[in-house]
Amino acid sequence: MVAMRRLLAMALLPLLLVASGCSDPGSALSRAESTGILNVGVVDNPPLTVPDGGGDVSGPAADMITGYADSIGAHPSWQVGELDALAAAVDRGEVDVIIGANSPTKGVTATASSATGGVVLVGEQEEPLKDSISAWLADQG
Repeated sequence: MVAMRRLLAMALLPLLLVASGCSDPGSALSRAESTGILNVGVVDNPPLTVPDGGGDVSGPAADMITGYADSIGAHPSWQVGELDALAAAVDRGEVDVIIGANSPTKGVTATASSATGGVVLVGEQEEPLKDSISAWLADQG
């Protein structure tokens, strides 16, 4: 009976991980393309990123990531916070990219940077998203 319970638990574990929102490596780009929403973490860092009280963000980094989101058929959904908290949200799959940070932190890596918008940080495992943003930035240059 105990062996049967263990077998059942092992069979259900992958379903529980998916249902709990654990991120799949490389999934942020496909999720943004399919849902039309790019979840953007924003570090308040004027003049690059300037969050307002109404849930919108302005500045060259916000303009840059909005342009990228448009190119993949998505729009940004802003989440303002501190860099370490946003990096943890990237790890959980709740945030796809981070803008406004001056440098990477644990769990995120920088894409190619734009002269006006700075760097975009993505999860270390998110190579397709990183490559897509870097290619888009290169085309803008």
